[in-house]
Amino acid sequence: MIESSSLMKKTSSDYSIGSRSNIHEASTFSSEHENGDQSLTLSQIVIRSDFANETSERQAKIILERFNEGIKSSAFTDSPVLGRAQSRLDVSYFAMGHRNQIVELFDPRGQRFGTVYSADPTVEIRYLGSIVKTSRYFGAYGKHVLNVPSGHFAKAMTKNRPVIYGEGPHVIIDPTFEFDERYGFVNQQEPFINHSTVNILRVPSGKVAKVWIGTQPLILESRREPYVFVDAQFKLVEDSTESGNNKYFKNSSATFMEHGSIKRIIPHTGEVAITYNNGILTIIPTPKDGKPVIIDSPTHNFEGFIQTSLQTCLFPSKETKQQAIKDNKNATSDEVNLKIFQTRDSLRVGVVLVVAFRIVDPELALTKLGKEGIVNHIENVSFADMGKAIQLSTLQEIMYFNDTKPSADSNETVQTIQDRVKSHLARDLCEYGIELGRLQIETMKVLDTEIAKKLAGQSVTSAEFTTKQATLVKEYDIKTTEARLKAETDNIALEQKNKAIIAEAQAKLQSAQRQAEALIITAEAQKKVQEMQGELFTKFPILAEIELAKIKAEALKSATLYITPQDAGNFMNSPLVYMDKILGQQQKKLEK
Repeated sequence: MIESSSLMKKTSSDYSIGSRSNIHEASTFSSEHENGDQSLTLSQIVIRSDFANETSERQAKIILERFNEGIKSSAFTDSPVLGRAQSRLDVSYFAMGHRNQIVELFDPRGQRFGTVYSADPTVEIRYLGSIVKTSRYFGAYGKHVLNVPSGHFAKAMTKNRPVIYGEGPHVIIDPTFEFDERYGFVNQQEPFINHSTVNILRVPSGKVAKVWIGTQPLILESRREPYVFVDAQFKLVEDSTESGNNKYFKNSSATFMEHGSIKRIIPHTGEVAITYNNGILTIIPTPKDGKPVIIDSPTHNFEGFIQTSLQTCLFPSKETKQQAIKDNKNATSDEVNLKIFQTRDSLRVGVVLVVAFRIVDPELALTKLGKEGIVNHIENVSFADMGKAIQLSTLQEIMYFNDTKPSADSNETVQTIQDRVKSHLARDLCEYGIELGRLQIETMKVLDTEIAKKLAGQSVTSAEFTTKQATLVKEYDIKTTEARLKAETDNIALEQKNKAIIAEAQAKLQSAQRQAEALIITAEAQKKVQEMQGELFTKFPILAEIELAKIKAEALKSATLYITPQDAGNFMNSPLVYMDKILGQQQKKLEK
């Protein structure tokens, strides 16, 4: 029998977390952390293993020391002769037993071992079996070992309160500890982890979460660190139309989101949000900081959005057409799709208007007209002003002054119908915070059949004349273009020919210049040679004589020399002197 408790006590303190309670009992949070204490962090509620990074052998030793702490008399012996022998175990196994329900772990390290024999009838020693050292969970009688896999948490209960353990081995000495291996391990990457009153929520990028803390609503934005709540009244709102993890979250790009008394608003560029704070109109523009606008008030209501960018409408509107059908079921398509007016010469015409406008003062426009009344007001006053203008004009004036764009200067002496209508309509809309951008008669139709036929005939004749005129203009343009192309082609050919002649003349001139330069250089070189030769002969006279001899020899190359008998002796004695004498005589003859 081996008594190793003293060794266990000595080394156990080396690996303690900080106090005896930290080793043996789990830290828990009570209801004191209610009301959604968002200051909690994951490290505050997750119990970390203080020897997770040790070697496997070191971990096994620490588990033995902490599990067997306080045991004075071991239930195991490494001498089977002194007790009840047990089967040999592999080195990867612990042996577990108890003495009077005081559980003990023993590491036989592959050797024979046994349980201690006791003759005392009040002492019960029992072998509980072998345990794999890497088992995720094992224990008995208030002593437990929890091996949390990497990337997971372990959810357990102690004193009827939830605790969460981080990855790595843990030794828990707690008779109230409870753990279910089937459901106790959870992946750390799960977006929502719920364990009794402990809630861990990870909001992914591009998402938001709606939660309740009792009666208090919260909208949680995405962030890197998870949200931690220890509260029995915590509730995560799920979307029944979604499945999987998507049911927990909403898209953060939604322009409007409401949760209890909280309103999350994102007005886009070109629009503003309409809200009423205790019944008072409040306009919310597009935020400059790029963040959503959060309203947390049960009496501050969101009504909707209204565009402040340029809007273009066709009148009669869809609603007006539906109302016309409702008022007169036998109405013709012209009576439904056109607004009918009577001209000064008592002719009926139908028109379709295009009006472009922009709301520059949303608060003024909404205060005076309301959200639904803005377009209706613009349609009504547009038709009212256009009706007055048409009633004061003849059909011919309407047909010939139906410009597609009103005049820029409204003070001109002659104004089109659209000019008169636009100037009056612009002043009227300005009083309501609306700026008129454009007014145009999109479609106009004469409803009198006979007049329409005559106008159609005139239109056909006018179209024929216009077509002929266009054809003549086109032919003229073609002839003009062809003549211009021919003239340009001839000019190009002439320019190219002139360029070739000029290039050839320039080449000849450059060649002559180069030849003259070469002759000048040659003459200068010869002159230089002669000067240098003269200087050489002056400095060395013997060289001059040698050169003179060369000249004389060159002169006598093809000459025939006749020597008389009386001069033979002189020649043989000194040929050069004799030759000089003869040449001197010839030179004198030439001079005579």
